[in-house]
Amino acid sequence: MRISYYLFIFIARLFAALPFRLLYLLSDLFCLLLIYVIPYRKKVIQTNIERSFPNLTQQAHQKIIKGFYHNFCDIIVEGIKGFTITKKDLQQRYVFVNPEVMNDLYAKGKSVVAVGAHYANWEWGIMAAPLALKHKLYAFYTPLTNKPIDTYMRQNRKKWGTELVPGSEIKNVFNATHNEPVLYFFGADQSPSKPEKAHWMEFLNQDTACLTGAESFAKSYELPMLYFDVQRIKKGHYAVTITVLENDPVNTSPGEITENYMRTLEQIIRKKPEDYLWSHRRWKHSRKENLRIPAG
Repeated sequence: MRISYYLFIFIARLFAALPFRLLYLLSDLFCLLLIYVIPYRKKVIQTNIERSFPNLTQQAHQKIIKGFYHNFCDIIVEGIKGFTITKKDLQQRYVFVNPEVMNDLYAKGKSVVAVGAHYANWEWGIMAAPLALKHKLYAFYTPLTNKPIDTYMRQNRKKWGTELVPGSEIKNVFNATHNEPVLYFFGADQSPSKPEKAHWMEFLNQDTACLTGAESFAKSYELPMLYFDVQRIKKGHYAVTITVLENDPVNTSPGEITENYMRTLEQIIRKKPEDYLWSHRRWKHSRKENLRIPAG
């Protein structure tokens, strides 16, 4: 574990010394390696894309697959570069288009629940948000198994104001943060660990189990729920648009906000599918296997 940590630090410092142009050259070479030499999760990626877009031709599917690998490799090099990126570079490369949506809520003393997705570069957003928005940011995540790297990552993100919080501590954070307006951020598009408690709906042409944690906390604490839409403008440059999913979550029906979020994400993916994280086993659960059997 220590060897992995020191190797990670070495790579991070090496990337810090490299200009972005060279980093993206490495990304392109890495992409070719993953496509033609070591086909990373090729079967999972291909199956996910084919089922999501059954009406597209095989040629169109292959185009999305290659686009995914390019996006994936860019995210990897950008993620490592993110540990040493300067504040000036980050602010120039990761721009919030309409921060006033959040800052107006801050002026009213209002905390918010926000959701994003594993789309384009989500890693830089965790660092850039405190530089553009006034809310204190708590981003919920799954800790890495390598504890030294996990600690390094949390401390690094903290330097500009982000607090990374393990998923197991979500409720504690909500209960303890009432002194200032807070932004609680969830990456809510992945497969739930407890599908029997999921909200099920059709998403990208497939029966899908959806996480409901963000909706649940928004309703319990009566907080508006927002979506952060990240779009790649050009290589290494991103724009984030903030949209309000629900201002009054208390008066919504169960699953309504979650469905609104997933429909919003679906529209975004359909416009530019190559920037989504297709390598994740998003549809590994079956609704039939998780139907609750009534007692008695």
